[in-house]
Amino acid sequence: MAATNTSGRRKTSVARIYMQAGQGN
Repeated sequence: MAATNTSGRRKTSVARIYMQAGQGN
């Protein structure tokens, strides 16, 4: 778990779209 800075930043962007798409899309 050392790629939290790189994977973490990308996952936040994808997680935001996934949550919005699953909530109202």
